[in-house]
Amino acid sequence: MPPRISSGPISADSWPSAKTESARQAPRTGRSAPQEPNGSADRPLGAPVRGRSGCAAPLRKERHLADLSSTLQQFIPHGFCLSWEPRLVALHLISDGVTALAYATIPFMLIKLVRARSDLQFSWMFVLFGAFILACGATHAMSIWTLWHPDYLAAGLVKALTALVSVGTAAVLWPLIPRAIALPGPAQWEAVHQDLRRQINDREAAEQEVRRLNAELEVRVAARTAELQEAHDRLSALHAELEQRVRDRTQELEQAQAALVATARQAGMAEVATNVLHNVGNVLNSVNVSVGLMGQQLRQSRLGGLGRTVGLLAEHRADLGAFMGQDPRGQMLPDYLARLDTTLQDEQRALQHELEGVAKSLDHLKDVVATQQTYAGHRQMLAPVRVDELVQDALRMNAGALSRHQVRVELALQELPPRLLDRHRVLQILVNLISNAKQAMDAKEAGGHTLKLSAHQDEEGTLHLAVQDQGDGIAPENLTRIFHHGFTTRAQGHGFGLHSCVLAAREMGGELRVHSDGPGHGATFTLVLPRVAPPADPSGATPSPSAA
Repeated sequence: MPPRISSGPISADSWPSAKTESARQAPRTGRSAPQEPNGSADRPLGAPVRGRSGCAAPLRKERHLADLSSTLQQFIPHGFCLSWEPRLVALHLISDGVTALAYATIPFMLIKLVRARSDLQFSWMFVLFGAFILACGATHAMSIWTLWHPDYLAAGLVKALTALVSVGTAAVLWPLIPRAIALPGPAQWEAVHQDLRRQINDREAAEQEVRRLNAELEVRVAARTAELQEAHDRLSALHAELEQRVRDRTQELEQAQAALVATARQAGMAEVATNVLHNVGNVLNSVNVSVGLMGQQLRQSRLGGLGRTVGLLAEHRADLGAFMGQDPRGQMLPDYLARLDTTLQDEQRALQHELEGVAKSLDHLKDVVATQQTYAGHRQMLAPVRVDELVQDALRMNAGALSRHQVRVELALQELPPRLLDRHRVLQILVNLISNAKQAMDAKEAGGHTLKLSAHQDEEGTLHLAVQDQGDGIAPENLTRIFHHGFTTRAQGHGFGLHSCVLAAREMGGELRVHSDGPGHGATFTLVLPRVAPPADPSGATPSPSAA
């Protein structure tokens, strides 16, 4: 209980001092007050005390604690400072109590706010403010306690804690001021709201425009689908017609080939038939390749994609607008239809190009067959023949192989009047020589082949037909053997072609010559025919080669 408060003011001297109290208690304990060892009582408080050993630290520490305890016991409650005036004490009590209660309540409200608003910026700052306010409330509570209890050390520690929290809060708050100022205010939030509203209005207008475009697109897609369906029908009909035409032409070619073989055999044109049939086979292979390509193109045609597109549109006929505007497949459909249209047009042009190629091949084949049939009917018969036409016929029979190997033909034909010749034998020789020249140039690079054919008549009326190539050439030791039966320098050769040619030349009273500067320098074969053919000499003797 606090001491009784007198009616008059109380001086500080009326509160018993610690020294007086200690003096009063000394007789009770039977011990006298502690005396200063080795010194006078007037020695300053905390001065070092030295014993015989000279060590003062333990005694100084104990004396310091004793002095601190004695000092704390001398304090009086704060109420004495207020003279225990009831109204003044009540004022301090109520003010500090209400403040402490409010300060104790505010942190809980801040914590509740932070938990309720997880999106709140700087939420940790509210927690720091709560700690600061709670510490301030503790100082007010200690003020109430010290009215009756002089625990000023505890009160000082609470104030020191409050100071630390306050300084920390201030230190953290100061850098946050620019960021807090930069936070949008109500006017800025209102501007953002208005901008969002405008964007929503624009979005609604755009959606309305999209719906309008979808409706228009439905009409365009329906029309385009009808056009594509019509194109599909036309291409299907063209495909069927093309297959039938190819079958018919193939059958005609097979029949023509069979007739050509029979005609060549009946006419005794073994060598010519070989070259002609080889040429016909090349044309047939070209036709078959073209037909195969057209069939592959038709099998790989995008017409199937058109059918699937038509089925997809039919499936979504009821909600075509939504399908074109929202479904990813519908959104890609316009671009797909445009690409499909381009692809179908390209396929149609490619098929047309292949058909034109087949037609040209067939025309060429007709010319070869007509030429062969023309010469097949004139076996061992002399008739007026134009030399230039005879050379052209021989080239025509080898045209496929020459074109395929990119052989360039040069002609040096003297303008001659028609002369009596055995066209079958001359054609046989020319076809064989041209074929051999092409084969001799096969080993050279493509594009570097040149074949030269020349024809002239000397003063005695002797005809000279020469075939010159830029092929491998002939070794000198082979010049005397090249016309022998069975001699050949090719792995696939049979050695009969040149031997039959030299026999045919002798039957017409002429000769076949060869000239070559050696390997790599090409060769020249010359058919020499007199104006009037002497009687045939089919002895089979091999002529000696001479310079052309």
